Amino acid sequence: MSFRSKKFPADESKPYELITTKGYVAEDCMLTLLKPMFAGGAIDTETAKKTALAQMGQDVSTMGLNHLGDAADGGVVETFALVRPCKTNDQCGVYIYLDEVGMLKQLPPNPRARSLAAACSFHGADFFGDVYVGRTKCNPAPMRNIDFTLSDMDSSSPWLKRAAAENYDYGLGMAEIRDSINATNPGGAQQAEDESTVKNEDGFTWTQSEEDLEIVLDVGEGVKASAIKAQFKTQALSLTVGGDKKIDMDLYDKVRPDDCNWTVSKGKVVVTLEKVREGRWTVLRKVA
Repeated sequence: MSFRSKKFPADESKPYELITTKGYVAEDCMLTLLKPMFAGGAIDTETAKKTALAQMGQDVSTMGLNHLGDAADGGVVETFALVRPCKTNDQCGVYIYLDEVGMLKQLPPNPRARSLAAACSFHGADFFGDVYVGRTKCNPAPMRNIDFTLSDMDSSSPWLKRAAAENYDYGLGMAEIRDSINATNPGGAQQAEDESTVKNEDGFTWTQSEEDLEIVLDVGEGVKASAIKAQFKTQALSLTVGGDKKIDMDLYDKVRPDDCNWTVSKGKVVVTLEKVREGRWTVLRKVA
């Protein structure tokens, strides 16, 4: 089976590259085929330590750095879902494939990948080094890689025009699933209530899983992404819409600023915060 994907060089002076690859069905071949592309390159020790200190409030051990070095040598592929398979896209997902330790290798930022993510309504997502963009199809089974071509980058491309709405619907769907699981918790009604993922704050709602947290803010139809500004810090969040500060708070616990992002669709802003430590937060705001 052969399929095409697209390479986004970090260096904007270099053109996009259309790559034809052979792989197997029943798996995402890009996760294996791209390992050699990301192999090699030294982990910058000081960058790793500063990142750990900023995101987790602690240093990293030499053993941990050695583990990262081994990962860099062999190549580790990370995926970022631009759109996930669903009915409206004929069960086709589009993904960015990136070097998982690209930032720690001090690879240059990839502005074209950042712009593509923003076009899919993921604002604030950063990518480092060269990345690849590919597509998978899940139905009919088995899952397989299919073509992602140069024409798919056109702003009028159907998948790109649907992306923001599909990502918004996916977020709502996941929240509904978590609520349903909590509501049927065999531990009893009191436990389900304590672990409810839906909570109301002044002007917005928020939901959470063990790994991340989502804030949903109603801003009204017609608000463009250019009017929204978000700032993520290790334990703080601010969000401004049209110059009006809607959220400005210290958070209950630490998040990973580089992995946080926001989307806007259907008059709502959805902010996603990646937790440093897995587990449920009892409150959203830092307790004084």
